[in-house]
Amino acid sequence: MEKIPQRTILFLIADTGAGHRSAANAIRNAITLISQKEQEVWHARQQIVSGTSTGAREQPATAVSSASPPAYRIEIVDVFEEYSRFPLREAVKLYGPAIRYNPKMYGRVFRLSNKYRSLTAVQTVASPLIHNGLLRLITSVQPDVIVSIHPLLNQFTLKALQDLHLHIPFITVVTDLVSLHYSWFAPGADAYIVPTEEARELYLARKLDPDRVHVLGMPIDPKFTRPTASKQELQRKIGLEPGLPVVLLVGGGDGAGGLQVAVRAISRARLPVQLLIITGRNKRLYAYLQRTRKNLRVPAKVFGFVQNMPEMMRASDVIITKAGPGTINEALACDLPIILSGYVPGQEEGNVDFVLKNDVGILAHDSIELVDGLRRLIKPGSVTMRRQVANAKRLSRPHASFDIASCILSFLLPAGQPGPWQTSLARNRRPSMSMRLRSSEVRLRSLRRRLPRMTRVSFLKSPVVSRLSRMRASGFPPRFIGLADKNQDNTT
Repeated sequence: MEKIPQRTILFLIADTGAGHRSAANAIRNAITLISQKEQEVWHARQQIVSGTSTGAREQPATAVSSASPPAYRIEIVDVFEEYSRFPLREAVKLYGPAIRYNPKMYGRVFRLSNKYRSLTAVQTVASPLIHNGLLRLITSVQPDVIVSIHPLLNQFTLKALQDLHLHIPFITVVTDLVSLHYSWFAPGADAYIVPTEEARELYLARKLDPDRVHVLGMPIDPKFTRPTASKQELQRKIGLEPGLPVVLLVGGGDGAGGLQVAVRAISRARLPVQLLIITGRNKRLYAYLQRTRKNLRVPAKVFGFVQNMPEMMRASDVIITKAGPGTINEALACDLPIILSGYVPGQEEGNVDFVLKNDVGILAHDSIELVDGLRRLIKPGSVTMRRQVANAKRLSRPHASFDIASCILSFLLPAGQPGPWQTSLARNRRPSMSMRLRSSEVRLRSLRRRLPRMTRVSFLKSPVVSRLSRMRASGFPPRFIGLADKNQDNTT
């Protein structure tokens, strides 16, 4: 039996929020479906060839049969968590607390680092903490193509590939719509896949090769391309009341984004709607809303983390969410008008502009604007509703994951050719790289021994780090700072 050739694709991510892993999973799922289709087509052709050769002995089957399509081995790796060193690994974990408890500070950091000199300084300091880890990762996985879905990993990976002296195609998939950090476009990648024309313009402003940029959309799960039941049938399946507008409230994977405030505002306004609330992984918020749901003045269904988001969205009439790029594009794929309840300064400001410029939704700065915007949308015969639904249909790209997957697969060598790790150069490089890695490990261990013990231990035992660790373990309760305590007391 012929052995099926295999190609390895390595996705580099960082779990700073759920968006990067979701994008990688979406592309992986699209590649899996493409592979299944390739195998089905090949087997169908083989059956035809076999039938033809049986009826005509003078034409052997081997003369017309083709090599089987490759199988794809896909690895998705959180590089900072698994292959970087302290303190870089711990510093990356501060992203979640920063955007939740001090988003203005995060916005300032985003802007300050969004320059060539600032980024170069950060990379110079951080490179020794991740470089050898990347070398170990790449040489152990031996990928045929590498895909980065996080901006801070691009320059580090390109430097590691230079040290390996192997040409492994490196592709950057940008997962921000408009406000792109400078680090997204590290020179030297084989391709840059961007979601919008605005992102492409930023790329071209960097004077990079225009032939390497591809506007293919934002990767969302292939489930959004599949047909579902009608809106009425979905509402009945979920247990919603017929004939009453459905407002979907989504807080992202971690349930952030002002869900609780939005629910209370709609309830106080007694709008003629019913709520479909998805709290994500925020178990505290889920438990709180379940306890207080009977006190709301509008019907409500509360869910935690769900796997059937396409059905949830297509059962709804409006979505209220923070300005995450993934949720925005999922909503567009389901023809949903969008009310943005918040955004991360710097990083998500461009997403707000994208929604407003294309007239697919509004930004609610406070509860009053949220209620007024929702009231305009649910009004019978709403012109605003019809216009924004039409704009969403025009703007959506539900098949983006398949387009991105096809672009990535185009960088793989044909099945009959040896990959970059099968060449004589690669085989000769492996022993020297292993020796180099072992030598680097020895030097780093020696450096740590020479550092004063208090320098190494004091940071780990500092009150800030200890408190952050406890908060991570308990789901980041909002009592992190006094201001959050005060805000919570005012809303309970």
